[in-house]
Amino acid sequence: MKWRRFLSICLWTWIGTWGCSGSSIPARPGTVAGRASEEARRQERKPLSLPPEGRLPPGITPLRYALELEVDPRKTGFGGQVDIRIRLEHAVRHIWLHAAGMQVEELFVVPGFEGDFQDRVLSSRPGFAINADWEATPGTELVAIRFPVLVGPGDSTLHIRYRAPFDTQLQGLYRVEAGGQSYAFTQFEPTMARRAFPCFDEPRFKTPFSVSLKIKSTDRAFSNGPEADIDQIDEESIIVRFARTPPLPTYLVAFAVGPFDVVEWGLIPPNRVRAHSVPLRGIAPQGRSKEMGFALGQASRLLSTLEERIGVPYPFEKLDLVAVPDFASGAMENPGLITFRDTFLLLPERPGVDKIRATTSVIAHELAHQWFGNLVTMPWWDELWLNEAFATFLAFRAVARVAPEQNALMQEAISMHQAMDADSLPSARRVRQSIASEHDIRNAFDAITYQKGAALLGMLEAHLGEDAFWKGIKDFLEAHRFGSARTEDVYLSLSRAAGVDVASRLLPYLDQAGVPLLQVDLVCGEAGGVIELRQRPFMPLGVEFDPSALNSRWTIPVCLRFGRRGGEEEACMLLRDFGMRFAVPPGPCPEWVHPNAGAIAYYRFALPAQEFNALGLWGYDRLNARERLSLAHALEGMVRLGAQELEDILPFLERVANDPERVVSTAPFGLFRQMVEHWAQGDARARRWVASLYGTRLARLTWNSKPGETQEDTLFRRDLAWFLIRVARDERVIAQAAELGRNYLGKGQPPYHDGRLHPEALPPELVAPALQALFIRPEPCAAGQACADDPGSAQRALLFEHALNLALASEDGAIRQRLLFAIASVEEEGLRERVLGLALDPRLRVNEREIPIAAQASGSSGRRFVLEWVGAHLQEIGRSFARVRLGNLPLLFSDFCAPTDLEHLKTVFRPVIDSWPGIPRNLALAAEAIAMCAALRERYAEPFGRLLPFLGQGRQKLKGGSNDRKSRQ
Repeated sequence: MKWRRFLSICLWTWIGTWGCSGSSIPARPGTVAGRASEEARRQERKPLSLPPEGRLPPGITPLRYALELEVDPRKTGFGGQVDIRIRLEHAVRHIWLHAAGMQVEELFVVPGFEGDFQDRVLSSRPGFAINADWEATPGTELVAIRFPVLVGPGDSTLHIRYRAPFDTQLQGLYRVEAGGQSYAFTQFEPTMARRAFPCFDEPRFKTPFSVSLKIKSTDRAFSNGPEADIDQIDEESIIVRFARTPPLPTYLVAFAVGPFDVVEWGLIPPNRVRAHSVPLRGIAPQGRSKEMGFALGQASRLLSTLEERIGVPYPFEKLDLVAVPDFASGAMENPGLITFRDTFLLLPERPGVDKIRATTSVIAHELAHQWFGNLVTMPWWDELWLNEAFATFLAFRAVARVAPEQNALMQEAISMHQAMDADSLPSARRVRQSIASEHDIRNAFDAITYQKGAALLGMLEAHLGEDAFWKGIKDFLEAHRFGSARTEDVYLSLSRAAGVDVASRLLPYLDQAGVPLLQVDLVCGEAGGVIELRQRPFMPLGVEFDPSALNSRWTIPVCLRFGRRGGEEEACMLLRDFGMRFAVPPGPCPEWVHPNAGAIAYYRFALPAQEFNALGLWGYDRLNARERLSLAHALEGMVRLGAQELEDILPFLERVANDPERVVSTAPFGLFRQMVEHWAQGDARARRWVASLYGTRLARLTWNSKPGETQEDTLFRRDLAWFLIRVARDERVIAQAAELGRNYLGKGQPPYHDGRLHPEALPPELVAPALQALFIRPEPCAAGQACADDPGSAQRALLFEHALNLALASEDGAIRQRLLFAIASVEEEGLRERVLGLALDPRLRVNEREIPIAAQASGSSGRRFVLEWVGAHLQEIGRSFARVRLGNLPLLFSDFCAPTDLEHLKTVFRPVIDSWPGIPRNLALAAEAIAMCAALRERYAEPFGRLLPFLGQGRQKLKGGSNDRKSRQ
């Protein structure tokens, strides 16, 4: 066959000479070259119509990439060349692709030519290549490549040589300084590969990539594939070539360059799903490799657990975990080269339970993506839930198996309730939301996609049964291996496995926003009991919904748990309409009913006051922890609806606060904070009341961890300390915590008086609250008023400078963030301007610059001041912060509670509403939170004030009435 390829090349050389060499031999009419020449003479160069926002036009498909970059992190920019094999459905005079901030030095297309396009860029320019023009479109990241002749249909090779600067906002290809060394990293999700190389930057295009990196011989380079070979260029430079990848979208391509330390962890052994071993490595900044041991061990265990649960082997050749010192997000699931914010991988000898849990959870999430997102990819960002919801859902299950002590399934329950909070607003997104702009893409990475999506999968797993659910998931992955898939493909696989129509059950949750509110009424009579179910959207007080939202309806798998004669029973049904009646199985009338058995299903519930009290009086101790948590959130939901009187609410909240389960006891923290700060305006009596609910719990735990205590007790100590310091302002607790904080900073009594950090001075989980205790006032300033001087001001100012110096001197990202957030919590008027100036200080990492604003905005006395400061520094913030974080800034001001603050918030961010990605919706979310807070304050401030003198003077009994059901009809 070689002679045919030789003749083909010769033929194309001949045609190319006729068509574009400038030969005096005329082109013959009817030939490809002749038609192209006629078209070139006929058409004038004219402006091109831009493609629709967000999508490239059809008719062109990238088939393969060969990418070669010269990357030296010590420089301000990089150079590269890329060859893209493309397939054209029709003959064209131009094509569109994505690129940003590039200076093109060479551009040509080779029609029909494969040449030496194997795993490297073209070694030389073919003689029949056609020069092309590069035409960037102002205000967009679209580029038109114009050809002087018609090109296509068929396959061609596009060659581009270019230069570009390293990005400064943690996107694309960017550089980082750490420990006196320079490193380069990539972050391409969602649409930032175009900042590193010209490409068709959409997830629907999955192609193999061949990556080569020219680097300094003192550096090391890593990419998605394993190293294929290394060539010495000269004494100072080498080129590292990586094995061709499986088909990937551009957003999953990744590489890292720098003087890294590498931990060769070894091989993850085969298991019943995977027949071969997988090499595992850790990649850390120089001098930090010893801190990766725990993370690598967890990754090995989690990968095998995920494989056995999914039933499909890990689909890539190797697994590298990379610790990135400056990273905008938590982690990125790049196949074979997963990047993490360094705080998730680099753990000290005493990391603390919170760090252990965070590391385990994040690693599990990113590993789950290797199947959901990497092996099978969404075609467009409206299907992002197929990546993020599945990864979130699977991470909870993997952690529950690998580390049961971490209580992951209770964290799953918390996650579901957080999703419901976000989903209860008029501006809530749908899980599958139409994506038409960069704003829409950024907004898709939210609690609706991650947490609501995961909750829906958990509900579906319980409804279909584990065997059917996981068989369907495995069939889905195998059917679309290294391809793309949509939600309809998941429906099809699950429906086949379960034998039911999954789409009719899941579609209403995915394609409409909102949370179902299930109203449950129990009616008992001589003939037995009947439970009436009615559904409607949950619509909290203070915000306006579109009237059409009242027509929302869901197919709800309802399971009721009820108690009678000292036992419990369950009954399940599928609520397809707005309401239904259900006859209780024969027997006495139930004493109590819990409307969400197991607390698995995605809905809020409401009970009449009589039934609510009955559940609290007779059923509370019979519920499991998830059910008690759902009950606590149901109570808060009734408050948000304005449907309960405080006399009924407060005794129940005291019962919840005394719950033995940490996450149940702490569930009312947010509501208590609203009561104290907004309903009572910081009244000391309200603070003393909430302190009385939790102070004895902290006293029993003490400040020191005990041998053999559970992780939940360790974290409960941290949670209680935070609440009693920040919300209750308990002076005794603040004084005790502040002493621990001074010891940690080396400013305490001997031996803690040398000015150095002393991690041994307190449990790791208490570092953050102890440090904050140093920088807040026991009696906070009233909202909007200047703080009077107090004896501690001078001491706090000195501690501020000392802690800041310690933070800036540290290379440990966790230490830096704790110290920065603590000092940024100061309430001294004279220090606030200094704190906010840190947000623009080049000594802070880019991912740290949000901390001063977030810390100041979290305190009621500094919130207006920081909003004014942000408004005066919008341009500097826009240049200095990570671009992907800019749109989230309005959410930091969601704790305002007055209409005037809402208007001020809108005014401040109006100048950037179009230019900061995602800001319009986040501004709307903040506005709705403020409106709800104002409405609840109007509803409850006056009755709460009347009750204040009586709070904390002994527990009130829950109302419940008689156990005689007839007397409670």
